[in-house]
Amino acid sequence: MAIRVHRQGRWPLPPAPRALLFCLWTILATWALPADSSAGGPVLHSPAPGKAAEEAIGPEEAEPDYLGLAEGHRRAREYLQAISAYQLALIEDPHNSVAWFGLGLSQYEAGQVQEAIGSYREALKNDPDLWEAEMNLGVIWFNRKNPGQALVHFERAKALSPESWRPFFLTGEVHRLRDHLADAETSYKQALDLASDGDEQAVIHAALVSVYLGRKDYAGAARHVMASRPHATDMEASDRQLAALYLEMGQEDKALVYLERLAADPSTGPELHETIGWMRVDRKDHDRGIQSLEIALERQPDPARREKLSLQIVKLHIRLEQFDEAVALLQKGLPGSTNPEWYFLLGSLHLQAGRLEPAGKRLAQALHLDADCAQCYNKLAAIFLKQEDFGRAIPLLDRYRELQPEEAMTYFYLGVAYDRLGHYGKAIPPYEKFLELDQGRRDRESFQVRQRLKGLKKRAGRR
Repeated sequence: MAIRVHRQGRWPLPPAPRALLFCLWTILATWALPADSSAGGPVLHSPAPGKAAEEAIGPEEAEPDYLGLAEGHRRAREYLQAISAYQLALIEDPHNSVAWFGLGLSQYEAGQVQEAIGSYREALKNDPDLWEAEMNLGVIWFNRKNPGQALVHFERAKALSPESWRPFFLTGEVHRLRDHLADAETSYKQALDLASDGDEQAVIHAALVSVYLGRKDYAGAARHVMASRPHATDMEASDRQLAALYLEMGQEDKALVYLERLAADPSTGPELHETIGWMRVDRKDHDRGIQSLEIALERQPDPARREKLSLQIVKLHIRLEQFDEAVALLQKGLPGSTNPEWYFLLGSLHLQAGRLEPAGKRLAQALHLDADCAQCYNKLAAIFLKQEDFGRAIPLLDRYRELQPEEAMTYFYLGVAYDRLGHYGKAIPPYEKFLELDQGRRDRESFQVRQRLKGLKKRAGRR
């Protein structure tokens, strides 16, 4: 369909998501206003002459030639030439409503908007029943952000052509622009009752979607998206709408159906696969969730986002106790990385598996990149304690104590380290601090410390 009044980009968007209305406005941008109000399909000519006009056009008169020439120029989008030809036709017959209408169409397309308004008014003077002229005047005023004046013309068009869906639809557009959603819904539903063509109905359903979105009635919006699907030209956009609406309603099972349809396209970007992956993980479908996340990781071109997603997948593997998978992914991303978290996590996993040497190496690298990594000091100290290298454990424990002064077990291990080195006097303060902070929560360690403090204080001559 090719509109003769509306030009691409001239319609202001009503207050509704632009993405959801894209297909609607694309169709609006290519409308034709039909000569026959009962016709549902596009036409490429001006309204047919009325009876008076037909009687005025004789077989030997020049006007039909000018009029035909003008129509040919207009169809070829030669609007300036069409204007000249229509004006010549009107010299011959100044009351020809068809010529005035065609002149208005051409003037509007040529950017002569004020002149087009005058031409449509002349067309209506000569043929007051020319509802197409009322429609086009309404469109002009709508584009000029005068919805009140536009509504006057659309209402007249409705009265002149009550069997056509278009005036009712555009009346709904004005109401929606004014945020009168109830009136907009009524007009759209009247248009829907009159529209017989599937494409026309799809346009109206899309408008109704925006009304229900404005009310946050996502279930209503979803119903109209579904109703328009049999005639949708962009099924991917429809799937995205439905997925978004079901997510808004918290119906993730239904949303996943449409998201997975979208993801089946090999050109789908990483974001969609990542969304699907986390949704599956949330639903405890961990294997398929990780599979989707790995696809997202593979397709992600941004290095920073790749690293972030990699760490998220690593932590997911750790949460699922899939330690080998976590180690493999960390080692794959390690070369050249300056992110201390990579080294810390890998070192921690090595430590958990009892691989003390590689654990110490990775934790030391993490500490080199982040001198305030408290847990790096803690875990390195744990390695030296396991190796009974108490002299190297003590400075690490001291630094961890500075960073985490309320952690009771730090003082316990400091006391043990000094005690095992024979520095009994230095062992007493951290043991006492441990008891103060722990408040008996750790029965075994508390009992050991109390018993050990008795011996140490006795050795030191303290009570």
